Amino acid sequence: MTILAERSIGACRLLLGDAMEIMPSLLPVDLIVSDVPYALTTGGVSKSSKTMSGIFAAHNYANDGQLIMATVPFDEMMPALFAALKADGDCYVMANDKNVHPLTDAALAAGFQFHNLLAWDKITPTANRWYMKNLEFTLYLWKGRARTINNPGAKQLIRGGIEKESGHPTEKPVHLMAEYIANSSRRGDTVLDPFMGSGTTGVAAVQLGRRFVGIEVDRDYFDIACQRIQDAYDRPDLYSDHLDGEQLSMVEAAE
Repeated sequence: MTILAERSIGACRLLLGDAMEIMPSLLPVDLIVSDVPYALTTGGVSKSSKTMSGIFAAHNYANDGQLIMATVPFDEMMPALFAALKADGDCYVMANDKNVHPLTDAALAAGFQFHNLLAWDKITPTANRWYMKNLEFTLYLWKGRARTINNPGAKQLIRGGIEKESGHPTEKPVHLMAEYIANSSRRGDTVLDPFMGSGTTGVAAVQLGRRFVGIEVDRDYFDIACQRIQDAYDRPDLYSDHLDGEQLSMVEAAE
């Protein structure tokens, strides 16, 4: 195991290095919430096509399936996540439509059980020749004893856009990660994001009074995550508008 750098910020432990090497050394956690890395479909857009924009624009994406540097095979990733959880724990992992089935298969083979398929309507769609894509998906899994979420009235579909703050190509909104954390943990629980990117899950954990362990392999994004999480402590109002009243009431109910 090689930890290249480590920061402790409040109740957060942030580690720079390969998650697959580091996770076996961690104490088991209460909850995993992560936008996990995966390869994208290749060859879907010709070089002459002008339909793609944003993170898939030609200057960002070479149409080779590699939007970010650290992809991990699902059949290796999911057993590692399963082992990182306590005997009873929930796990939320995100995927695009093409990866929902292989990720589910790997999760079940690793020992997880499947609760639900959740969806995020990001409002601003990605251009596509076969219907514009405005949805991303989250596998809601559990290990051990199944537990009722803190807000059983929560719906499968979460709708809300994002104002990019970090420059990470797949940054997710704080309110989305906060929904999962608020529903499947209590104040003081430890949340793990082994592929934390720019630290959005950590920011949500701080806002909701959870402990957090984050691992990131890219030095630049690790530094950005450290700064965002430090800001979440130093300036509690900075991200307060990212959480709605229902999420905050869930926190109070779970205490």
